[in-house]
Amino acid sequence: MFDAEKQLLNSDGAVEKQLRPHHEQLGRATRFRRRTVTVLLSLAALVFVFVAPALLPRAPSTSDTDDLQSSAGGLIDLTRLFFNALSTDHLRTNLEYYTSGTHAAGANKTQAAHTLEYFKKQGIDAEIVEYFPWLNRPLSQRVAVFNSTTHEVLFEALLREDAIPGDPASVDPNNLAPFHAYSADGNVTGQLVYANYGSNDDFNALEQAGISVNDAVVIVRYGKVHSSVKVHAAELAGARGVLIYSDPKDDGYTKGKDYPVGPWRPESSIRRDSVLRHRIHPGDPLTPGYPSTKNSQRIDPDNAVNLCRIPSLPLSYRDALPLLSAIQSHGVAASNIS
Repeated sequence: MFDAEKQLLNSDGAVEKQLRPHHEQLGRATRFRRRTVTVLLSLAALVFVFVAPALLPRAPSTSDTDDLQSSAGGLIDLTRLFFNALSTDHLRTNLEYYTSGTHAAGANKTQAAHTLEYFKKQGIDAEIVEYFPWLNRPLSQRVAVFNSTTHEVLFEALLREDAIPGDPASVDPNNLAPFHAYSADGNVTGQLVYANYGSNDDFNALEQAGISVNDAVVIVRYGKVHSSVKVHAAELAGARGVLIYSDPKDDGYTKGKDYPVGPWRPESSIRRDSVLRHRIHPGDPLTPGYPSTKNSQRIDPDNAVNLCRIPSLPLSYRDALPLLSAIQSHGVAASNIS
């Protein structure tokens, strides 16, 4: 789990008034500016994982195949067979079941057992095989804005999602706290720098504009590149930590009505994600290239090449807004950076 604490200060150390612009301004932070931020993260390990499919089709009937004989030699139209085998009622029922509870790796084995039973009823020779990868879970996290001179707390992020009327899953006590799987843990302090999507091009643009992220905490938005790329790029640039927020411009209310009225991300939603460097190699970082069985030989985490070495934390756009507001109108205008 994580403990994330962040602090924002004026360059002269004075208390900065927290502006709260309309959400349209979120993600369009017009300035790149350094601010002091502390991120405190901690990491814990668990031991096993299983995977279950999200949707289960109904079994096709004999009439399905009889009706789908093509004129070309009596061959079956497999595309039509596939779509005819799907049932919107079954899709709705199964989706509701699989999303009704936390099913992170190593948790909720009952859903895997349910899937196994269904597969067997369909005549599929299936089994559950357990593996024992090195996993982490969030322990604690905090995000706060305070005055460096008086240490007065000016803002503290909720780091939780709102209860949604009619959606019992939104108040499930087993819901995971916000965290990035395989994030480093730690307590880091640095100035806050906005870096757009956190791509290599974004960090190169900052460097060319004379803006250093060395020893800073970087705030970026989700999208464009994988989260592990954002964190690793920040790490290579010398940053101490990374905050990644969901921008409504990309998947929130600017796209349409947000949940539960519509399908788009609400303001308190926090995206759980992995920052494991899958491009190096996927899977358990301690068993590279071979399965993580119970008795597999494991390398030291310090030698795992697909782990990022600086802490990171996800934010909702509700929690990100005060941070972005604090650096708005300071530093170099984003329009002047290309």
